Amino acid sequence: MKLATIVLLGILVLGSFASLNAQPAGTSQVVTAYINEDPLPPTPAGFNGGVCLIYYTLIGDLDLKSLFATDGTGTPIIDRKHAYFIWVSDYNAQFLAQNQEFMFFLITEGTATIYYAENPLSRDWTYFDRSTWGQPVATFVRKTGMFQSRDGGYSGGLTTSAVLTSSKPFKLNGKTFNFKDLIPQGMTCSETAAGDYEAGTCVAIGK
Repeated sequence: MKLATIVLLGILVLGSFASLNAQPAGTSQVVTAYINEDPLPPTPAGFNGGVCLIYYTLIGDLDLKSLFATDGTGTPIIDRKHAYFIWVSDYNAQFLAQNQEFMFFLITEGTATIYYAENPLSRDWTYFDRSTWGQPVATFVRKTGMFQSRDGGYSGGLTTSAVLTSSKPFKLNGKTFNFKDLIPQGMTCSETAAGDYEAGTCVAIGK
């Protein structure tokens, strides 16, 4: 895992999920899962940290056409550029400790935002210029987590929670949705990383 930048791509998870506009997901119910895509350009010089971007292929019971723009045949194009929803979170990693087998890095508390864009192809992916990234529809406090690695930070695992602090309704396909209806308490994510590449799952936090 490179602690400068993490770029994640959500991947479809089969199973039964609570509707985004009906009942909240059950405690510890998987609400999303993800793998990464090619990383974005390097962060600007002098930036001490990284940017996490997550692209969802499953949110509640929304179908793929509700999550990704389609091609000329109506087939969803599942990649970063066509994702309607993205998660954005700046973070900092600090070396914590090590023993004979592992090195431990503290991923300190931060904030995160889910953006929704009606036209995802209009996004400019330049770091820190997020004016084109869409409408902020949910914000979170990302709690402190510990990244555990056996090779100095190149690969390892991380578990961290994201507590939902605010959300607002938005229109999608003529219907109104709100993230507080799916994950009112937020979610906890477990990740496995190798270099620039990661995979993991997120489950709903219960009351």
